[in-house]
Amino acid sequence: MKNHKRCLGFLLLLISSFFMGSCGSKDENKEIKIKAPAIQLDIQRLDQSIANSQNVQQIDSILRKHPEVLQAYFSVGTNRSSELAKNFFALFQNPALRKFYEQSQEAAYFGGKVLEKELQAAFQEIKNEFPQAKIPKIRTVFTGFGAVGNFKTQHLVVSDSLIVIGLDYFMGKNGLYLPQNVYDYQLRRLEPRALVGQILLLYAGYFNQHEAENATMLSDMIWYGKSYAFAKNMAPALADSLLFGYTQTELAESEMFQQEIWEHFIDQSLLYKQDEFTKAKYLGERPKTIEIGPACPGSIGRWLGWKIIDAYQSNHPKENLAEVMAKPDANQLFQASGYRGKAKE
Repeated sequence: MKNHKRCLGFLLLLISSFFMGSCGSKDENKEIKIKAPAIQLDIQRLDQSIANSQNVQQIDSILRKHPEVLQAYFSVGTNRSSELAKNFFALFQNPALRKFYEQSQEAAYFGGKVLEKELQAAFQEIKNEFPQAKIPKIRTVFTGFGAVGNFKTQHLVVSDSLIVIGLDYFMGKNGLYLPQNVYDYQLRRLEPRALVGQILLLYAGYFNQHEAENATMLSDMIWYGKSYAFAKNMAPALADSLLFGYTQTELAESEMFQQEIWEHFIDQSLLYKQDEFTKAKYLGERPKTIEIGPACPGSIGRWLGWKIIDAYQSNHPKENLAEVMAKPDANQLFQASGYRGKAKE
């Protein structure tokens, strides 16, 4: 059901998240992870700098110092920074938008240092597991869902060198305003505490080896499953409900009826299907996977891919996450996982 709260700005384009899995067994034979030296994460809260600026010139100066943000997030060069600065200044003179921004600075959202601490912990874990990993710069903005004129905005930009976060898109169901055309099941992944998990899902792509050509349903499931594993390993305290976007009931029932879900995939010969239409039914953005049942949550193939990778890691405790992520052969991972579904009593 669509949210009908008053909305600001443009359509939120949800990237089909690269969803994640569990860290695997803590078997006593598993190798002890060596911790990397402490990283110094480069985070700059441009949302605060811009909101606290006294005039257009101050905002323009901030934008010109960050041409990478102009290019990556707003898709413009410094030649348009003065125009954007004028729009930003006008935006923060609007009482409704200012109130929305001030809500974002509360402790329950992105006030204090909660976000910085969560990101620091996650990227430290990445460095521990992948010592050669590049640690990107992180910048935050707040645009009122793109209410800054004719400039492109989005919820996240993630690369191995730069991450730009649109904090307004992650205010969740209790935000004063909601992004336009976002459904309840999508909004669960846009809660403030879901933010780091969504970043990790996208960042996992830089480590997740995958045979993309002629990809089967199974291949895509395994790719999602490894992304889940990456995210859960780097942010172990993150709730599955925020990671998958499932309700607690959906998580519990997916686990309970896991055998029935698996048997549907086998009975319908889905694992080696290659057509995008069929794959979208089980892997795409949908509120429910009605082909299995009216209560089965959407994107259930992603969740099932995580269960396969979880089983693989349990059966291969000496392999670390980096080794699993580097394996491109989905069928090999599936066969070695021993996963064939499991009913919970």
